[in-house]
Amino acid sequence: MTDGVGVVELKKMKLNLPDGGLKLAYGGVLKEIEVAYEECGAPLGDSNAIYICHALTGDAHVAGIKPGEEKPSGWWEEMVGPGRAFDTNKYHIICSNVLGGCTGTTGPMSINPDTGKPYGSSFPQYTFDDAVDVFRMFLKQLGVKKLAALVGGSYGGLQVVNWMTRFPDDMEKACLIATSASLNTQAIALSVMSRNSITDDPNWKGGDYYLEGDGKGPKAGLAAARQLAHITYLSRELLQQKFGRKLQDNFVNAPAEERAARDRLFKTYFQIESYLDYQAMKFLRRFDANSYLHITRSMDLSDPCDRYGSLDAAFARVNSKVLVVSYENDILFPWWQSKEIVASLLRNKKSVSYCHLESGTGHDSFLTDIEHLSKVVGGFLSERPVKVMKWQERLHRNVLAMVKEGSRVIDIGCGDGTLLDVLRDRKGVKGDGVEIDVDRYEEAIADGHDVFWEDVDEGLTLVPDGYYDTAIVSDTLQEVRNPRGLLSEALRIANEAIVSFPNFAAYRIRLTLALTGRLPVSKQLPFQWYDTPNIHCITLKDFKSLCDKEGIEILEVKAESRHLIGKILMFLGFKNLGASRIVARIRRRRQ
Repeated sequence: MTDGVGVVELKKMKLNLPDGGLKLAYGGVLKEIEVAYEECGAPLGDSNAIYICHALTGDAHVAGIKPGEEKPSGWWEEMVGPGRAFDTNKYHIICSNVLGGCTGTTGPMSINPDTGKPYGSSFPQYTFDDAVDVFRMFLKQLGVKKLAALVGGSYGGLQVVNWMTRFPDDMEKACLIATSASLNTQAIALSVMSRNSITDDPNWKGGDYYLEGDGKGPKAGLAAARQLAHITYLSRELLQQKFGRKLQDNFVNAPAEERAARDRLFKTYFQIESYLDYQAMKFLRRFDANSYLHITRSMDLSDPCDRYGSLDAAFARVNSKVLVVSYENDILFPWWQSKEIVASLLRNKKSVSYCHLESGTGHDSFLTDIEHLSKVVGGFLSERPVKVMKWQERLHRNVLAMVKEGSRVIDIGCGDGTLLDVLRDRKGVKGDGVEIDVDRYEEAIADGHDVFWEDVDEGLTLVPDGYYDTAIVSDTLQEVRNPRGLLSEALRIANEAIVSFPNFAAYRIRLTLALTGRLPVSKQLPFQWYDTPNIHCITLKDFKSLCDKEGIEILEVKAESRHLIGKILMFLGFKNLGASRIVARIRRRRQ
C-alpha cells in the first residue's frame, strides 16, 4: 500500500444563493448556506474530479491527516491515495458535509441569521433534492464542470441515485455501494424507532435544547438511536463471533454496590452491552440529535419512484456508466435491492456492472473490508488501455469466426476478460461478462467491460430475455453443477450461444488413463483431480445428445487440437477422438 494523501484541512465556502435564499422542496427557505468540505489529490482539471457522498453519520474527512494529528483518520483512508482505488495521482477528490448535518455545513446547530441563535426547531425540513442541489451549487462555485465519477455508500449512495437520475449529465461514472434506490420497510422501521428514542427524550425539548445552555440535550435518546443503528451495521454472524454470550472481565470481582446499582438499572455484564455503550458514548461526542433527526427523515422519504412513477422510468434517465456493489449479510441494504437497480438499468439498456462481495461483517463492510472493494472500484475507474496480441486472436479464432461484426455479446465465465478484449478489438463487439472470481472480475472491469458477479448455477436473473445477440459459455459448462440450466439460461438471454469445453473423449486422455491409470494433467486440463474446477466430464457425443434432448439445434461445430495425431484423426472424421477442445454454435430448435 502506498502512502496516503498527507495533511488535509477542512475548508468552508459560503454559497452564492438566489435572491431571497434557497427555497426548499417543503416550502422553507435558507437565507445563508455554508458548506464545509475537504479536497485532495491531483490539481483540479476539467474532467478529473471525483465527488464522494459520505455515509449517514460521516463527514468530509474521507482521507488524510487532520492538522495537529499524527496519523491518518479518514473514514475511507485505504480507498483514497496514490495508486489506490481513488487514485490521487490522477483524480481530484472532493467530499463535503451534507446539508442539515453537524460537522460544518449549515444545519440545526448553525446560527439563524434572523435571530442570531441556533436554528434548533426552526431549521426547515428538507429533502434529498435540496441536499443534492446544495452539493451542485458548491461544486459549480468550486469550478467543477463535470465529475469523472460520483460515488456514495449507504446513505451517500441514496444521494447518488437522486443525483444521477435528476441530473444525468453531471457525471461520467457513478458508483453505488451497499445502498439501494430507496429504503425497504424494515430499514424505515428501524429509522423511525431511532427518531422516536430522541423525540421521546424529555431533554430534546422540541428541538430547542441548545438554548438552555446546560449542555444536556437528548443524550439518552441519541445514545439509544446509535445503539439500535449499530446493531444493523454488523451481521449476526460477526456479532456472535465477537461477543457470543461472553461476560465482561470485571463481572466476577464487581463490588456488591456496583452489582446492586446495575440491577436497579436492569444492566447486565454481557460484553455486547459494554460494546454498545462504548459506541453510543463515542457517538455523543461528535454528533447532534437534531441533525440525526433531519438526516434520517430525509433518507426515509427519498424514493425516485415518487417523482418518475417507477424505477425503470427513473433509471431511463441515466447517462453515466454505473457500478453497483452489494454485500453479504447486509441487513440495511440487502443484495436484492442492489439487483433491482441493476436489472432496471439493464432493462433500459444502460451500461452497468454489478459485484456482490461475500464479506461476513455486514453493512459496515464497505468501510472496513476494503481489499476487494478497492480492486473492483479501482478497476471500474481505471479503464486501462488494452492491447490485443496476435496469439490471443489465434487462441480464440473459432469463437471469433462465429460472432457477427458489431453484435452484442455476453461472455459467461469471462475470467479476466481476454476474450471480450479480442472481440471488441477485432469485431467491434459490445461485450459484457459474467464472473464470480473477484480477482478476475477486477481484471475484466478494468479493461472497460461491464461485468456481472453472478453464480450461474443460480441463473442470470439480472438479464432480460433476448437481451444479447450471442451468449458465450467459455469453458464453463463442465464447471457448473447444472449444465442443462446454464444452456437454458444462455439461450434465454441470447438468440444464439457459443459453447466451448474440453473434450474428455480425446485420444490423449484415453491413452493416459489406459497406460497409467491416472487422470491426465495437461495444458488443456491443467489440474490434479483433487484440485480441478471441472465437475463434469463432457465429450462431443455427450454434448450432442444433451442438445437433442433439450430441443437445441447445433448450427456449427469446430474441433480443436494442437497435436498432429489429433488433427489427423479429425481430418479422418473422428472428431470425438481427435479433438481436445470443442467450440459449438447453438440455438433453440425452431418449430
